[in-house]
Amino acid sequence: MKIIEIQAIRRSGHHAFANWLINNLLDTDGSIGYCTDKYNIINDGEVLWVNEAEYDLNQTKKVISINKPNYVFLTYEVFLYKHNSNSKPHVKDNINSLILTPYLEKKWGVTSYHNYSFVREFWNNFASLFTLFPFYQEGNKNDEVQQWVNYYKTSLKYNYETNGGVFDLWIQNSEYANEISNYLINKDNKLNPLNITGTKSSFKNSELTVKNLLNRSQLITFPDWFIEMVNSDEELLELLSKQQLLIC
Repeated sequence: MKIIEIQAIRRSGHHAFANWLINNLLDTDGSIGYCTDKYNIINDGEVLWVNEAEYDLNQTKKVISINKPNYVFLTYEVFLYKHNSNSKPHVKDNINSLILTPYLEKKWGVTSYHNYSFVREFWNNFASLFTLFPFYQEGNKNDEVQQWVNYYKTSLKYNYETNGGVFDLWIQNSEYANEISNYLINKDNKLNPLNITGTKSSFKNSELTVKNLLNRSQLITFPDWFIEMVNSDEELLELLSKQQLLIC
């Protein structure tokens, strides 16, 4: 069994990224959207894709144990996790695996494992997040937004430490995309990321072009309290400065 955990944040493009990997793995034309449920059994059980894997971890372990797929893709997007559907949520303060243990690694016969970080440029990611959840603009859930920012920082630090993937480079640099495909699934990339199905865009009537995707932050006006939240966080500003150098 080969396991790929994709550690991301909501609206980062990670659904399209995982779908791109699976379509490359199965040598399709890229037109198939494989994420229709939480547990997606693909190609007669060869592949299992678990969406929002941070919820109901115990059930996910059971599904993997029962199906025994050759490939398991686990995608994460939220700063909370739950062991069971009705259990208390816990805040994620690191990017370690929530699933794999030495016992399960042996039980499942894991031969390859990646805990892969995938991030999107901060302002574009949060522009999509604020558009998806308009109530954030109203300033009624500032504590929740702060949790998103904290989780983004944790994700970005791990991304730097492990040389993880960057959405903004993946969609426009074919050589970069090919390197990721070879690293994670040992296959050359044959697909254009822009032609891959992800989840529905936060923005209406917006064509999926490189230019549009790299300029989402220009489509909204962030509230003053959010700008202050960012500008008062010196650690975040340092991380974002490094990010701009990387993607420009």
